Amino acid sequence: MKRLFFTICIIAAGLLYTQAQVKAEPEKILKDRMENMRSNLKLSAAEGKQFWPAYEQFLRDEIKCHETYKKNLEKQGIRLNEPGKNKEIIEKLSDKQLTYLQDQRFELRKNLLNLENNFYKKMKTMLTPRHIQDFYNIDKKYKRAMIAKKTTKEEPKATTADPSPVNPGKKRR
Repeated sequence: MKRLFFTICIIAAGLLYTQAQVKAEPEKILKDRMENMRSNLKLSAAEGKQFWPAYEQFLRDEIKCHETYKKNLEKQGIRLNEPGKNKEIIEKLSDKQLTYLQDQRFELRKNLLNLENNFYKKMKTMLTPRHIQDFYNIDKKYKRAMIAKKTTKEEPKATTADPSPVNPGKKRR
């Protein structure tokens, strides 16, 4: 009986640990984006006092939009992987699910655009135009770096036994 109880406790602890890791990912992303912006966007004390709480709220709202999107899809039995890895999943969806998926994608884009539009209006009251431009440049660089980091992890390594070797000294016909 004690062994059974101990085994159940171990399994429960493992499940709770994996759930905690899944929930921690958005917080890690939020923290990384905040740190990146803080280290690259140089603001005065007065500007920073207003901007940093608004920026953190913007990021939290952005995460909520994505979480709502995922929850809405799961209600219809749609569980997607990372973008670009869903071909097999999408092929198995019914017409009703495909329509719902597209509707939700547009809804997500609309919500994110509204969120960013409102944040931009707030930023205009807090920051100078130069700081706003710097903000968007820093954010774009961060997102591109994250995409590049993700794609380099996923790319398969080239093998040394390539069936079609390239001769750099030979001219092409």
